[in-house]
Amino acid sequence: MGEEKWDLQEIKRLKKKLFIQNNLGMLLVFALLWFFVEVAAVSATIVLGVLCAILWLFVVNILFTLLTGKVIGTKAMQRVQTFRIERHGKKQWKIKASIGLFLFLALTIGLTVLVVGSDIGSATLEFPNDSFGFIGAWLGMNIGEIHRIRKISREISQESSETQEHGSSESV
Repeated sequence: MGEEKWDLQEIKRLKKKLFIQNNLGMLLVFALLWFFVEVAAVSATIVLGVLCAILWLFVVNILFTLLTGKVIGTKAMQRVQTFRIERHGKKQWKIKASIGLFLFLALTIGLTVLVVGSDIGSATLEFPNDSFGFIGAWLGMNIGEIHRIRKISREISQESSETQEHGSSESV
């Protein structure tokens, strides 16, 4: 495998950029959820049906990435994905991606069966109470991504301290 020397500062910058983009996307979904529940008074079936469609798109995207190794998305997403694959090794990355695919698939199939198989149209949605799961998932996503960005920061500081040590020992 052609191991490339990665610029960790660039990867950190790209991960921060994706972090902001993901949070803006989640904020948009949250605002739409609020609008559909509070203002438009859309039924639970429609809201959960749209959620099912979004989750199925995620499953297809993960499956495509797993099968081809290519990412559907921006250049930053593609660059970070390439970094992950080379960093962890293709086999380890495939295992992690397969686990993620399985979890998303289980969640999506479960929600689809719930929406199609049961009568949830009569259920009322109350915005603050029914959004706690979404907020929890959002918070978990942010904590995980902040942890991964900090891990790269620690690697950068480790590299710079090793470089300084080698530089000072060579000058002696």
